[in-house]
Order: sequence, then structure tokens, then C-alpha cells
Amino acid sequence: MPFSADHRPTPHRTPSPRSRRPGPRARRAAAALAAPVLGLTLLAPVAHATSGTDAEAAGRALLHRIGAPPTTSADGPVWSPTATGFASVPTDELPDGTTGGAGGRTVTVRDAAALAEAAAAEEPLTILVHGTLDVEPFGSMIDVASDKTIVGAATGGELVGGGLRLLEVENVIIRNLTFRDSYVAADWDGKSADNDNDGIRIDTSDHVWVDHNEFARLGDGQLDVRKDSTAVTASWNSFHDHNKTLGVGWTDNVVTTLTLHHNRFSNVHQRNGSIDNVALGHLYNNWLSGVSSYGTTSRGGSTLLVESSVYENARNPLILSGDAARLHQRDNLFRGNWGEEPAETGPTFEASDLYDYEADPVEDVVPLLSRYAGTRTTRDDRLGRQVTVAQDGTGDYLSIQAAVGAASRSPRPVEIVVGPGTYREVLTVWPGAEGLTIRGATGDPADVVVTYDKPASDWATATVLADGVTLRDLTLENAYDAEAGGPRETLALRDAAGGTVLDDVPLVGGGLSTDDPRHS
Repeated sequence: MPFSADHRPTPHRTPSPRSRRPGPRARRAAAALAAPVLGLTLLAPVAHATSGTDAEAAGRALLHRIGAPPTTSADGPVWSPTATGFASVPTDELPDGTTGGAGGRTVTVRDAAALAEAAAAEEPLTILVHGTLDVEPFGSMIDVASDKTIVGAATGGELVGGGLRLLEVENVIIRNLTFRDSYVAADWDGKSADNDNDGIRIDTSDHVWVDHNEFARLGDGQLDVRKDSTAVTASWNSFHDHNKTLGVGWTDNVVTTLTLHHNRFSNVHQRNGSIDNVALGHLYNNWLSGVSSYGTTSRGGSTLLVESSVYENARNPLILSGDAARLHQRDNLFRGNWGEEPAETGPTFEASDLYDYEADPVEDVVPLLSRYAGTRTTRDDRLGRQVTVAQDGTGDYLSIQAAVGAASRSPRPVEIVVGPGTYREVLTVWPGAEGLTIRGATGDPADVVVTYDKPASDWATATVLADGVTLRDLTLENAYDAEAGGPRETLALRDAAGGTVLDDVPLVGGGLSTDDPRHS
């Protein structure tokens, strides 16, 4: 059999007859016609599932099985047995909020084909993922049907080279999984025709909980919440070493309800998140550390509440895009950031009117997320003294920025040796990577070219924020097109640290700045 049934008893829940209720597409269409009133009328004040319910019992049994620690914070269990945030809000069809496959069978999968078969099943299932699953063909996505819990086993579960797609479904939980390495070499922007793969893509779906996962080095987006999806919560996830992290929107309707809490963003560029046309978005206790383009954006018609979060070493940490966008922020910690000052338009809404939560004190966010964000087995990179980058797949990493991110989390100085090629990416050496060396493998700087094409008002091709960094035998190029974009200052390198050494590093198409753009 492609997957094995697990015969341990699970609490019984009679599945709701799917023929008796409108699907997510029908509900989204109705929501679009009723917007913006519907988003408010569906959301009555509620509490989490009470102790002793089948949903909570099933959740606790699953956490015990995967060995989740019993740690608690001010907000409750770090590994909650039941959904949190907007995913916890009940409806007539889902009186316990998002419960996934609770009440159905538990099955075990050990390869991607078995996962695809189980995920597509019509019945409620809890799917335990064991080991490393290589998704084939590379860059493809596995479709997930309604009423599913997909969770990594106690020893770990990961999807490599692909992701999960939720299209017009409801009641799905995804926990304790690693999504990694669907990155297409030399396509840091995620624009090539064969690179439309995400870690998790949620389209026109309802009641989805994405909790305690790790996302690294993926193709396009790490987590995308799109096309009128509602009642979505992403919590306790680790997002790192990527360009486009978390995008929300792809719709003109303003109906999405979204909670982002206790997520860690490290060595990322843009969309952290980019939140477009979200009726109600609640972000709390998130930690963004190392953001080279922008942090959190309230875009279009979005209404956001951002609280008790940490933004450090981030360009444009908290911004607005569009005259209708609203954002209220309180009790956040900002340090070492640059660009626009954190945005504020005044009070928006109180999430406590909609579901139970208690934000952890902002001073507890970094230690909490350092230890508990990501999967049960997530650990910071354990690198040797030297790692390699090669676009042909023969190295440890396909991009320099991914290697730099890993080095910034290593407890010891690292040397990154870069194979020949043109690396179109934004390179930032973050605090924590002190003593780092990046050198071209051949000794000829013409063989390794790091290039990007933005003016200095946006960012430099390379930025150094850690002390004692050595760059050797490579070329830094700013390929900004002045003819197309108009004359602008360009930077190949911004050196905002001490003790930086440049050894045979030509700067092409842009100069060097030693100004430190950061402010408290």
C-alpha cells in the first residue's frame, strides 16, 4: 500500500456532508458581493475550544505522538493542541474552528507519491510525514483536499524540491514540516517560466492553520495566502534565506482574515509580509531580523493591527502602500533599522473582540522564537569552517545569500567559497556573521560576479553590516539601467561595518558608500 494505516484509536468526529454546504468558491463569491460588511458579520467574539472537546483531545494526542514540548508562554501553549487566531474562529460547519483531519484515520507516508495520494483523499485524515520526501517533478506542488492534518513525525518530516497547494478547500492544518530547496539556480527573483513553486500556496480557501514549520531556499514564495482565502493563521514558523517570503492578496476583494503570530523571519528580502486587501489582519509577537528590502506592508485596502513584535536590522520595517491602507502598531521594538519610519494611521480594531489571545511581552519575543520557532527538530545551522556555493548543484548552496544567512546563524566564523558564475541577487552580510570571508573559487574576480540593478535609494548590490568581513576575488556590479530609469546614484557596495577587507574586488557600475543607514 502507498501509505500505512495507523490503528491507534482517535476521537470520533462525523464529517460534515460536503454536498450540504457551499464550497469555498461559492462562499468567496458571496463574500465579494457583501464586502466589506460580511467580514464583520461572520466574526462574533469567541473563545478557544474548551477543555475536554474531541478537537482538543485529538490535538493533545497528536502533540504527544510527535514529542512536542509542553512549554507555555503568556499566550498559552507554545504547541497549542487547537488552532489559534482567526483559524480558531468557529462557524456553523466548523464549531471548533479549524480541526483538520481530527476524527478521521491516521496514516503514515514516507515518499511524495504516498503523500499526494493521502492528501487528495476525500475523507478526513491525519497524515504523518516521516523523513525526507523528494517532490517530483522538481518544483511541483502537491494538492491538498479539505479536512486534512499534515504533520511531520517525531523524527522530522520535510518536503524537498516542492510544496503544498490548497485550492478551494477548507479545514486544513499543516504542522512540524520543513519546506526547503526548491530554489532554481540563478533565479533569485523567482521570475523564470518554470519557477512558479511555493512552499505553501493557499488559494480561495477557508480555515487553514500553518504552525511550527520551517521554510528555506524555495523557488518563488515561501507562504502565499491568495485569492480571498479567509480564517488563516500562520504561527511559530521560521522563514529564512529567501527573497519573497510571505505574500497575501492577489484579489480586489477585501474579505481575507489573517493572523500572523510568533513567526521568525531571518535573512529575507521582501514580503515579510506583503499584506494586500486584507479585511482584518492581526500580527503579534513576530521577530524580523535581517530584512534587506521591506518588512511588513499594509497594502491596498488592508486593515492591520501589529503589536509586541521585534523589527531589527530591517530596511523599511513597517510601511503603508496605498491611500486606503490602515495600520495601527503598539508595543513593538525597533532597533538598527533604516529607511522609512514605522507607519501608524491610528487605531484599527481589537483582535480580542474576535478571539482569545494574550501577546507575550515584547522583551520575551527573541528568546522565545530563538528556541521554539520552526519545527520540533529545527536547529540553527551547524556549519563547518568552510562552505561552498555553486550554481551547478555541486556546492552546499546554490546562492551566496543563502550561504551568508547560514553563516550569520553559525557560532563560529565561516569561509564561503563561491564557484564561477553570475549571481543575480542582493547580498547582505548581517550582524552575527562577524569574521566572515567570501571569496571566489578560482582567484580571478571576473569568474564570480554578484550583480543587481537598483539605485542607491533602494539598496546596494552588496551591504556589509558585520565587522571583520573579507571579500576576495569576486566582482560586485550594479547593473541599474539609467537609460530606462533615469540618472540615479548607484552603489555596488555599502560598507557600514568595521574592519572590512576588499582584496581584488572590482566595483562595476556603482560606487562604495561607508555611511551606516541604520537608526534606532
